[in-house]
Amino acid sequence: MDEKKEDNIDFINLILMLNQNALISLGEIPRFISGKKVQNLPLARQTINMLTAIKDKTTGKLTPGETKLLFRVLGELQSKYVKAVGFDKTGISPEHKSTKTDRLTKALDKLSTSDLARLLNELQKNQNDQTK
Repeated sequence: MDEKKEDNIDFINLILMLNQNALISLGEIPRFISGKKVQNLPLARQTINMLTAIKDKTTGKLTPGETKLLFRVLGELQSKYVKAVGFDKTGISPEHKSTKTDRLTKALDKLSTSDLARLLNELQKNQNDQTK
């Protein structure tokens, strides 16, 4: 195969252009003509979906630099989108959160040290199996 692939400037420009369009749609940067920041969340979601499709279709075919850029852009846009639509708020009251945490803490307290160690080992094994 290729001994050493170089970053494709056209691919990088495509990713950066889609990033800029998504940022405009998220209201993060002003529109070109009006100079105003206006949100268009459906368009932002569509652009993020396009970047996700590009990521899925190019997996294993990109240089490390292209991969890093795509993942960084996609991660930042997804985070900004989640905040823009309000999905970052769980909707769970603080009282409910503490009750849930208390129940989890009590359940863990009931486990013996050996049971807890076995559970942690199984979780670690499952995590390692998933990363392979």
